[in-house]
Amino acid sequence: MTEASFKTLAELSAIALRAAAAQPFAYRAELDLAVQGMHALEFAGDAKPTGHPVLERHLKPRAVRHPHAGAVLDCLIDAAPYGNWTSGTNAYPNEPGMEAFTADYAFMSISGSARWAQGCYAVSDKVGISYTVQGPNVTYPDHAHKAIEIYYVISGKALWKRGGEPWIERYPGDVILHTAGMRHAMKTADEPLVSMAVWISDIESGLVVVRA
Repeated sequence: MTEASFKTLAELSAIALRAAAAQPFAYRAELDLAVQGMHALEFAGDAKPTGHPVLERHLKPRAVRHPHAGAVLDCLIDAAPYGNWTSGTNAYPNEPGMEAFTADYAFMSISGSARWAQGCYAVSDKVGISYTVQGPNVTYPDHAHKAIEIYYVISGKALWKRGGEPWIERYPGDVILHTAGMRHAMKTADEPLVSMAVWISDIESGLVVVRA
């Protein structure tokens, strides 16, 4: 059940990204890399489910007009109980002021490098896939990483900021590209954000919070 759930989730996610790549002005090269990596995944089903209070509050069925995003949301809700979820506190060691963020945020990785394989269902040196749930009125502060990252909005809406660009509101089905080392941040308003983050380079690299 576990292995099948996450294989289906990866397949639906790949379909969503493939559809996004067909849109005008899409990041086709990056999306193609993500989809190729997803198709190559082999799921072992060896992660240990954890559950998380953020899921109980915010990961719920919603009316999502975008068909591919809606399909991913439904599958994610079904697969979530089998996942290894965390608030991310271990990802930001010794970073002050992160309590408000991690108190209403959770993510689950279903693929990643051998270095980060604990809690993942598939080990890959090509693609890292995580699903995130960010509660209302929560800011994911400025951060950066060497990895090239694709975000895909599954449900809800949020303001996104990349580098020196202004805040832009994003909706289900939207794709946001973070190039290597690009500072970025996300903040929600009155509704939670469910999204997918896909790393397509430097899968073993870490993440740093960027302080002003």
